[in-house]
Amino acid sequence: MNTRTACLLGALLISASLQAQIYPAPERDVECTVFLSKERRGNAHQGLEIWGDCLFALEDGGNVNVHDFSKASSVPMASFSLASSRPDNHANNASFGIQTASGASFPLLYVSNGKVGSDIEWTCYVESITRRGRRFSSRLAQTITLDPSGWEDRGFAAIFGAPSWMVDRERKALWVFSARKRTVQKVTRHEYENQYIATRFRVPSLGEGEKVVLTVDDIEDQVVFPFDTWFTQAGCVHDGKIYYCFGLGAQDPSRPSRIRVYDTDTRTISARYELQEQIPQEMEDIAIVGGWMYVNTNVNPAKTDMKPCVYRVSLPKSRPQPQGPVEEIMQDPGKAAGVYYVQAFRPDAAEAPQGYKPFYINGYFRHGARHIDDDTTYPRVYGALEKADSSGILTDFGKAIYARLKPFKKNVMYREGDLTLLGYRQSRELGARMVENYPEVFEGKPYIGAEATNVLRVSATMQSVIEGILQKRSGLAIDRVENSRSFLPYLNPYGSVCPGRTVRDAAVVSGKGVWRDKYETLRGSKIDADAFLSRIFSDPESVKSEYDAYDLEWRFWLMASLMQGLDRQVPLWDMFTQEEIMAWAEVENYKYFAQKGREPLTGGRGAGLGARTLRHILEESRFDIVAGKHGVNLNFGHDGTLMAVMANLQAGDWAVESADPEEIFQKWHYWDIPMGANLQFVFYRGPQDDILVRVMLNEEDVRLPLEAEKDAFYSWSDLYDYYIHHCNAVEEMLDETKK
Repeated sequence: MNTRTACLLGALLISASLQAQIYPAPERDVECTVFLSKERRGNAHQGLEIWGDCLFALEDGGNVNVHDFSKASSVPMASFSLASSRPDNHANNASFGIQTASGASFPLLYVSNGKVGSDIEWTCYVESITRRGRRFSSRLAQTITLDPSGWEDRGFAAIFGAPSWMVDRERKALWVFSARKRTVQKVTRHEYENQYIATRFRVPSLGEGEKVVLTVDDIEDQVVFPFDTWFTQAGCVHDGKIYYCFGLGAQDPSRPSRIRVYDTDTRTISARYELQEQIPQEMEDIAIVGGWMYVNTNVNPAKTDMKPCVYRVSLPKSRPQPQGPVEEIMQDPGKAAGVYYVQAFRPDAAEAPQGYKPFYINGYFRHGARHIDDDTTYPRVYGALEKADSSGILTDFGKAIYARLKPFKKNVMYREGDLTLLGYRQSRELGARMVENYPEVFEGKPYIGAEATNVLRVSATMQSVIEGILQKRSGLAIDRVENSRSFLPYLNPYGSVCPGRTVRDAAVVSGKGVWRDKYETLRGSKIDADAFLSRIFSDPESVKSEYDAYDLEWRFWLMASLMQGLDRQVPLWDMFTQEEIMAWAEVENYKYFAQKGREPLTGGRGAGLGARTLRHILEESRFDIVAGKHGVNLNFGHDGTLMAVMANLQAGDWAVESADPEEIFQKWHYWDIPMGANLQFVFYRGPQDDILVRVMLNEEDVRLPLEAEKDAFYSWSDLYDYYIHHCNAVEEMLDETKK
């Protein structure tokens, strides 16, 4: 792609829909049918909730029609007014809570106003509903008011107003959903100007009083999602995900009927529904019951003969196994970030052979989610944006990016390499899962030992894993927990301060290693830095006079990659086109392969140094087993070392040898060593005192080039002999090529 073409493409992408984000493909084969067709009566239909055999359909102003849900009755069996009824109560969203007031027949109902500019715009009404046969009544149990002041000063994204209040009954949380700006096109002209913002609070108890004000001090979490559709309606929370509907249906085809599913755990859009053909009415609210979405709709009787309906819509279906790296990234965009990827760990449930019980765990553990680990990126990105802003050379798109990042600066500056709050949580949860998955290992008085490299985030991860173990098994004695540079020869032989590091090793693994020219050639063929800079800066030449174009784009790439590892984040992937995202993923994937994989340029030393780490795990495990220990002996370090260990294990495609970056991209993936990656050797003792080993990467079984005794369970003696022989051969090679 030549520069002129790239620049034109970049200019077009800014105004195009879904131009640069990677989103999951729209749901296919969606089951969508009319559940019930309602009478056109009263005011506009708005909020929806379901409990038992009662479907509550709210109207603008606060009237409620109750339909028999079990019979899908079109005619209401009852109607009543909310205690909060008033002309400017839009009753936009309805959500049952956790607590039930004394004498009430249903849990508390949280009703969002949703009317911009109203004096109750920031108020949530908490209604207590009583049923006596077919007679329903409601009283106001509580009002909750949101104070939106001071959010940006504390590093949170500010919202424009008219929020939807949704209770997560499963996790006992109250989510407020809004956006930076109004989600109408006369206010939000381009997608890049806006984001959707979900902010989590506690659910106030009735004991806190009739009037509760939630301030910035009450914020428990906030997730900022990309903006890919206009005109918010309402939604609900289910299984940690916000299901939200948008658009005006046939009334305005430019704002079509859509549902988006926002995953508050992965902080991504996990599913997208395009429903204009199936739901021509204006969608208003969603309730989830029995594995289905129920969507309330509204019509304008002056413009259509359609009736307002409640639709039944299928939940997102599991996606087919991706074929190749592009499909992987399209299904899970976070993978494009490679080693910054934050994976949801779901332990494998494989069962051990009959009679075998776990007694010991060893392994290698990468630190949890961290900040960018250099002291250059944050100052360089902010420095370039701040200077361009003061010089008036930011494009409209660049101004939008700067507006997102400006209040975020306090969340990242001077934290280079630090473990994030998410990283601490990851580590504690890992320790807790060990106890939950292998309780036998921690019975009685187990040995608890661990060692880490001299890097603070690694030591913090080690301590947090131990903390997670102790949360499940309080009172356990800790035998040994250490961090030291002296451990680097086997915990991080690639480290720049590793004792005994040779000149040859530095030439292989440093940022200016023997692979660097090849990397830069690949980058130049895949990345058009001028196109990127032209997207952000109206005078890119002045920027290039101060910064290397490729380096600056890479720093912005790191910022976008980083976000998934932070508790407070801002979407940045739209700085890049889909083509650029895939290109950077391939280029950075090659860089890690060149340093830690079997790139011929390195003469085998790239992957070979990792044999020392593998040997340490094997020998340490052998020593502990011979000594009769049960428990854990854990090793903590870094991504590259773990990649090299996997290459020496010859698991899957980790040992692929290639000089072709495109072939490498198809087989060897640096996102498989995400933040918090872990390699566990779980040892099982059998009825004849024989030992089997289960090897897992990220808590999923690894297939080794050995004959398994059963599934992924291998003979310990066979595994030890095979890999010690391998490590000896690699060490001979390292001795021969060290000069």
